[in-house]
Amino acid sequence: MGKLVNLPLRVKRVLNRLVVFARSAPPTWKSAAPGELLWAARVKIGMSQAEAAHRAGIRQQHWHELESGKKDARLSTWKRAFEGLECDLMLVPKPRRHLGEWRARRMLEGHYAATLVPNEPAVLDDGL
Repeated sequence: MGKLVNLPLRVKRVLNRLVVFARSAPPTWKSAAPGELLWAARVKIGMSQAEAAHRAGIRQQHWHELESGKKDARLSTWKRAFEGLECDLMLVPKPRRHLGEWRARRMLEGHYAATLVPNEPAVLDDGL
């Protein structure tokens, strides 16, 4: 496993941020549905459904269905809804298992396909 430290620095940083964020999130947030988060943000601001829907550019009935979980929506719709509340939408994958352990197991099984960054640039032989 010594060569795993050769992952690009940008990949290490992204994975680190993901792990730190997932560990620091409150337990109730991890299980909240998007509609619950939309409702909580709107109520915290003190805005009616009609006003929030108008600001987001969607119908009030559609807003109600999003909040109550009766309707599933595309990511772009959720983004517009949260932007109407002046909130940024952040999509964060939450690993179901520790990524390092999973990677080690895949390597032992011979299924690890990620490429490592070479220490020296490759020299192309063009036959001249």
